[in-house]
Amino acid sequence: MELRVEVGDVATWKGDGVIVNLFEGVTAPGGASRALDEALNGLLSKLISKGDIKGKLGSATIVHTLDKLPVERVCVVGLGKPDEFTLDRARQAAAKGARALRDAGAKKIATIVHGAGAGALDAATAAQATAEGVVLGLWRFRKYHTTPDEVGAIDEVVILERDTAKSKTLAAAVERGRIIAEATNLARDLANEPGNTLTPTRLAEIARDIAQEQGLEFYVIDRAQARELGMGAFLGVAQGSDEPPAIIVMRYWGAGHDAAPGLGLVGKAITFDSGGISLKPAENMQDMKGDMAGGAAAIAAMQAIAQLKPSINVTAIVPSTENLPSGKAYKPGDILKASNGKTIEVVNTDAEGRLVLADALVYAIHTLKLSPAVDAATLTGSMVVALGNYRTGFFSNDNTLSALLFQVGEETGEKNWALPMDEEYREQIKSDWADIKNSSGRPAGSITAAWFLRHFVDQTPWAHLDIAGSVGMMGDAKERGYQNKWGNGTPTRTFVNLALALAAKK
Repeated sequence: MELRVEVGDVATWKGDGVIVNLFEGVTAPGGASRALDEALNGLLSKLISKGDIKGKLGSATIVHTLDKLPVERVCVVGLGKPDEFTLDRARQAAAKGARALRDAGAKKIATIVHGAGAGALDAATAAQATAEGVVLGLWRFRKYHTTPDEVGAIDEVVILERDTAKSKTLAAAVERGRIIAEATNLARDLANEPGNTLTPTRLAEIARDIAQEQGLEFYVIDRAQARELGMGAFLGVAQGSDEPPAIIVMRYWGAGHDAAPGLGLVGKAITFDSGGISLKPAENMQDMKGDMAGGAAAIAAMQAIAQLKPSINVTAIVPSTENLPSGKAYKPGDILKASNGKTIEVVNTDAEGRLVLADALVYAIHTLKLSPAVDAATLTGSMVVALGNYRTGFFSNDNTLSALLFQVGEETGEKNWALPMDEEYREQIKSDWADIKNSSGRPAGSITAAWFLRHFVDQTPWAHLDIAGSVGMMGDAKERGYQNKWGNGTPTRTFVNLALALAAKK
């Protein structure tokens, strides 16, 4: 799909459909909506007065122009109440309008920049959000369907700007939004792949291809190398599967090799999680193909970071394996030794994500000296109970990093919320047989999982993002705005924008 900025006017643009907007409670359209209303002899005003167009968030009303305009259809999307408008609502509006016109059969569409007028957003910021919303909103995963799609695809999207002087700045912002949104869609594609096609080996091949295309350093730590590095926690999980495990490493040197090693992004990538010997219930087990969503986000973020070229070094580390029961699988009661020497009593083999992350974090922090380090994982069902599907719960040992993650979440729409790590919770993972145990049961399950990980980061600034609910993999996730309901790419945009924010602070 082609996406570009074009200098033009909504009332004279030629195509299949054009998107404008309206705030809830507004009785007379303004800006671009007013221009179209006048060209349509007040039709939009009449529909507003009749209550057919209300401006409610999530609404999209298509009006046929009946040859009164060069464009066939006008789509009026709702922005919601003016005093509740946010940057993320601009993304939602762009997505809703693009999907509505696609579903109506449009191939070539245009949209205004949502939020730059009455929404009072910076024009470039709003343009980036509009581009993100369009690209994210039009994403679908139909790779394995053999029947033709009843709904076609949009071939061309034009973002209209009347002021020639602004067009260059907006074009750069739109390109930035496209890059970030396409990376998020890559993470979505990976999370939606079935486990029989996306094995750890295949995930590593995809990461390698991205690295070659984008000029990134790339290597894989295989089973033998992991054994040499003493990664007993990672290898314990991997030993139940015949599929070879892989720790994928991608490195971007935006600040140069002489600078600090930089930001570490660590993503759990269990390409299928049966629970191991502690077998999960059969119901919904098929969704465990997405237990690699954190790793998918880390890989996808590296693609965007390489294209955006911030002046910061960034490394992604993605521990990938299957977690399966077999005669050689690790068992409850086993004791594993991680690469920092910590011994771990295995209480539940379905608490495997924290085990693979443990060795990955040690490699990131102790071997590569990355700082800060941020990991993401579909780690605990407890997080879904705590926060549902709308926010990522995160834990950190650093207040500055916590504040930045919250800020980035508000800007990207991948909202983050800090949870406590009081010392008392640490007591719950003490083991009678080893240094720590990998599960303490249901009470405060997300917090104790974070405390487990904290044993492997020492004093390095670190944050853990539990995306089990926010990525849409568990709970009652629903499609909303530009977000699909399952495997939605979280926290790709958080990772990218965190790297950009840290680079800007230097």
